[in-house]
Amino acid sequence: MYLCCYIKNKMDPAEELKNNSKKFNKMVIWGLKTKWHTHRFVFQAYYKVFKKYGIPVVWVDDDKKYQNVIEKGDLVFTAGGMHGKMVPEKKSLADYNVPIRNDVYYCLHAEPSFFTEKIDLNKSIKLRFYENEAEKYTKLYEAVHFDENTRTLYQAWGTNLLSEEFKKPTFNNNCFMFWVGSIWNDKNNHGNIEEIGKLKTALSKHKLKFIKTRFVPNFMNTLLIRLSRIAPAIGGKRQVEVNYLPDRMFKNISYGQLGFSNIKKFNDIFKNCNIYDENMEIMVDRVLSLNKNEYLEMIKKQQEICKKYTTLDHLNNILKCL
Repeated sequence: MYLCCYIKNKMDPAEELKNNSKKFNKMVIWGLKTKWHTHRFVFQAYYKVFKKYGIPVVWVDDDKKYQNVIEKGDLVFTAGGMHGKMVPEKKSLADYNVPIRNDVYYCLHAEPSFFTEKIDLNKSIKLRFYENEAEKYTKLYEAVHFDENTRTLYQAWGTNLLSEEFKKPTFNNNCFMFWVGSIWNDKNNHGNIEEIGKLKTALSKHKLKFIKTRFVPNFMNTLLIRLSRIAPAIGGKRQVEVNYLPDRMFKNISYGQLGFSNIKKFNDIFKNCNIYDENMEIMVDRVLSLNKNEYLEMIKKQQEICKKYTTLDHLNNILKCL
């Protein structure tokens, strides 16, 4: 029944969010309010959307002193499995500060099983990014799938901008490309260093300079992407293998740049307005071969599709699955 209701529902996304949120007392975003982690940008986007549409929401740090903020009927968003330099890894239930209660609902991302198994399955949803595994489960729309048995929703993070906030398509003849974000690797070779190296080689062929920056606010990210000659969303080897969909692709498109990536799954989403090739140099060559009109027209087509992959849509999928 849930899936039938999902397909039939054609309500305006903003009205839909307000309507679906009524079944909860308020939204509680738990953690990363003041601690640095890349997932903080996701929670920041959640908070912004809920506030914009007048939906009761609070955002607190992962601290026991905030347990009394959670009330009966609340929906609690957690990402306790995310850790880094400022966020210690949780290795047991004793490390958790968020209370486990039967009178509230949970949206759980990257949480270990020793925590999720204590949560009422019928009052929770597990949130995972899209990857090939998702294709085994019910498709809601492209790259959005739901496993009803485990109550797991697979979807991309999407862009932090609302559709009405999308920036005008831009075309630059600048000689540089900004990369806002991490360049890394680990012992399992999950990072993107090798692929970024291939990108730099492809850019140098066209005398374009690769400029890396990190830890910039959203407005600066938007500006740097708009100033770039091109704005690719390059995934690491592991991301390419599982078809992980980086939010960088959706964000860059919403910021007014042409989106292109070495992740093949984007072909299914953007279809005839996507540029993809396994070979980095060939892909970059194809993008740079577009004239200004071709470049801008392709961005316009991508932006229309990208309107289904905003934080607003992302949250609507969560609330509807709950």
